[in-house]
Amino acid sequence: MSSLLSSSARLTAVSVRPDDSLVSVHLGRPVQLDVVLPPGYDSSREAPYPVLYLNDGQDLWRLRLPATLSWLYRRGQLRPFVLVAVHAHERIQEYGVASEADYLGRGSRAGHYARFVQHELLPYIQRQYHGSTNPAEVVWAGCSLGGLAAFDFVWHNSDVATRAGAFSPSFWWRRRALNDGYTDADRIMHSLVRASKPHPEHQFWLQTGTLDETNDRNNNGIIDAIEDTLDLMATLTRQGLPEAAVRYVELVGGRHNQYTWSRLMPDFLRWSFGQGSAVPLGPPPTRYPLECMAPWASQLRLRARRHRIVSSRALPSAFSPSRMSYFADRPATTEYAPYYAHYVSLIPQGHDPLQQLREQPITLRHLLAGVTDEQALLRYAPGKWSLKEMLVHVTDTERIFAYRALRIARGDQQPLPGFEQDDYVPASGADARTLEDILHEQNTVRAATLSLLASFSAEAIGRFGTASGQPVSVRAMAYLLAGHEAHHLNIVQERYLPAVR
Repeated sequence: MSSLLSSSARLTAVSVRPDDSLVSVHLGRPVQLDVVLPPGYDSSREAPYPVLYLNDGQDLWRLRLPATLSWLYRRGQLRPFVLVAVHAHERIQEYGVASEADYLGRGSRAGHYARFVQHELLPYIQRQYHGSTNPAEVVWAGCSLGGLAAFDFVWHNSDVATRAGAFSPSFWWRRRALNDGYTDADRIMHSLVRASKPHPEHQFWLQTGTLDETNDRNNNGIIDAIEDTLDLMATLTRQGLPEAAVRYVELVGGRHNQYTWSRLMPDFLRWSFGQGSAVPLGPPPTRYPLECMAPWASQLRLRARRHRIVSSRALPSAFSPSRMSYFADRPATTEYAPYYAHYVSLIPQGHDPLQQLREQPITLRHLLAGVTDEQALLRYAPGKWSLKEMLVHVTDTERIFAYRALRIARGDQQPLPGFEQDDYVPASGADARTLEDILHEQNTVRAATLSLLASFSAEAIGRFGTASGQPVSVRAMAYLLAGHEAHHLNIVQERYLPAVR
């Protein structure tokens, strides 16, 4: 395997070390960690390493962090630091704010989790991985409820950490239900910030997406996820935190999922431990055109200072809201064979499969950045396909699934045969092709698939046919197309890339 790796790749690749040796007294259980070490990690060096701690560490690969870190290190954009990904357990109880549970009793063990972090996890990482004890060299981060927990910990524990990153944070966390006399004063984190002053070294990186949710409790045209974050930023300002100490990034079209959060990781990582500056400012990620603004308080100041990212890849015209809504309802289990349930489960609730199909080629390109043709011949285990063969298999399957969708949508009731993937792959000649050629073919096929699915009427989407001896609907085929690639993207991240990097 080492013969496949260039010397430059070896010198700039991170290494992921699973660690299950920490047993917490405060949580009453063992804690699973994934520790990501920087290129050239040396536990005996004189200066300790800065540390980024991450809630929901089980999402390390879905957030594409190992690949993104290697990419940034390769370009000299990061200082060496240790990333500690802490796997969640009872996240709905262990995440939240440490001082109190919400109105439904959620977050009841968040105080235990905070004590575990301060008194067990930090000393363990400092001892075992030469982690820094300097609060300014410690960043705590998380997504959603994990983002709320990260912010709360740093706000209340500036003696051990002064910087936090929160992706789509659950700042709505409240003491009272909306239908039980709720007012904005019931938001717990906002009230905790109002009750104390910031530490002089506090710094925060906050992110929302314009499609994080659809809730707008006061009907003012701003979704709650964005409004709660902007209100918290305004509260921080009133409490004396300088505006420059908060970086707010809002992704137009960004959703409440790992794909969106992974797109913002380069910006967050450069903010955390950028080379040459502990807190790099300037525009967020390079690939996306930017309407350059920065944070906050009044609407006028907000419009003038907001970091807002607009993706250059607008939806094709065929993706009108009415067309997309045809696929909004998930297929019933009677619409596909039981062995396809895993693929369907990989489409998040409320997520349109056509949107996922549109995003997947971007994800794949990002994952494979820097992978050479030679490395793409790698088989992560004996008897497994090479990376090139796996990618061609995904394209072959997409063609077949799309053909099935076409025939069934047109009312064809002829039973459609199955195919044997293990016969197709050896005959594909994938290993003789360039990686770029394979990816170009995938993009071409994907464009055709999206055009086809977007052309179907609501009636066509509901039609049933038979494929591989099992009933299947056109709606289900769209979910199977997106779910099949999502399955293989996970394999790329979890099996191929760790071996290549």
